[in-house]
Amino acid sequence: MKQYARVTGFLLAFGAVMFGAVMLVAAPAFAATHHDDPNNQIVITGSVDVRSGDVVNRVLIFDGDVRVDGRVRDWVFAFNGNVTIDGHVGGDVTALNGRVVVTASGSVAGDVVSSDRPAIAKRSSVQGDVDRARRRFALGRLGAIGRIVLWIAATVSSFLLGGALLLVAPRAAEATARAGRTAIGPAIGLGFAVAIGVPVVGVLLSVTIIGLPLGLATLFALALLYGVGYVVGCYFLGRLIGKEPRNRLLAFLIGWGILRVAAIVPVLGGLSLAAATIYGLGCLTVAVFRARGAGSGGAGASEEPVVEPSSEVAPA
Repeated sequence: MKQYARVTGFLLAFGAVMFGAVMLVAAPAFAATHHDDPNNQIVITGSVDVRSGDVVNRVLIFDGDVRVDGRVRDWVFAFNGNVTIDGHVGGDVTALNGRVVVTASGSVAGDVVSSDRPAIAKRSSVQGDVDRARRRFALGRLGAIGRIVLWIAATVSSFLLGGALLLVAPRAAEATARAGRTAIGPAIGLGFAVAIGVPVVGVLLSVTIIGLPLGLATLFALALLYGVGYVVGCYFLGRLIGKEPRNRLLAFLIGWGILRVAAIVPVLGGLSLAAATIYGLGCLTVAVFRARGAGSGGAGASEEPVVEPSSEVAPA
């Protein structure tokens, strides 16, 4: 137990330090405004203010608000933020996730597309159509179709991965299930440590030239790592319902079926995915520690008494 606590504490502390270091390095870059062309306003996060008397060609912002008091020759596009037009825009004005406001002194020569209901002081100030982003881009239908496709892909891939693991390492699957039943605290702690620590370590390695290949390989392997954690969590849940020595595949199907049905529910699906993945990673880590202890003959090995045959001869 102390060994698990030390490892968990080290990984969490290391991950926190690395996350803080990465954020200190990356935050100024993300907060900066990027101008490739003085006639175009392109911003990652922040705000855009086209002041009265200024003239620009286009405005593109990913996260932040836009205010146009001057003139934009072409279009204005905001992915996440509000757009206020108090000047003139020669093309379309789009707030994909926000609201477009056209004041009494503002004018738009193109269309106005807004996620929230647009506020237009005078309808004559907009020469094009006024539409909602959901209808214009069919975001509702695309989102629903995307969720269905993602659910099908995750269901099929997790089934194939779980079946492959049971076929290749059936005893290892039983070891992870036993670890989940007998070491609940260490499994939770190590699960969080691995789920958070591995991507942070991958990012840290990627910011150095020497560690870049290893860091990228670590980040690319995250999908497989989380997938293995999820199917281990499915197997653990199935083993809670179907005790040993029942069929391993049946146990996996029980847990997998329950979690895949839960994944259909929006909030419950996300919670069940995170819980199964984190606890599965913890069970896997505890099982690895136990296997190493048993292999090296350490204190963590589960030793059984050896019964030697008696040399006494029973009386006739």
